[in-house]
Amino acid sequence: MKDRNFEKMLYKLAALLVLSGIAIRLFILPDNLVGLYLTLSGLITGVAAIFLHMKHINELEQQQASLKEKQLKNN
Repeated sequence: MKDRNFEKMLYKLAALLVLSGIAIRLFILPDNLVGLYLTLSGLITGVAAIFLHMKHINELEQQQASLKEKQLKNN
């Protein structure tokens, strides 16, 4: 089984980017677009992490299906 630390790191990075973007946008530089860019990059990072997780789940389902198919052929 693969190590899922990379996905967890992406989720944490996405949350950090979104929260820092919101904080910058609201409190520090409301007229500057840096907060917006940080928020959007956090959302994109979160979507990338979700896609990686979906890929992992799909691979697991394919492995389970192939194991079931092999078991049915052996019986």
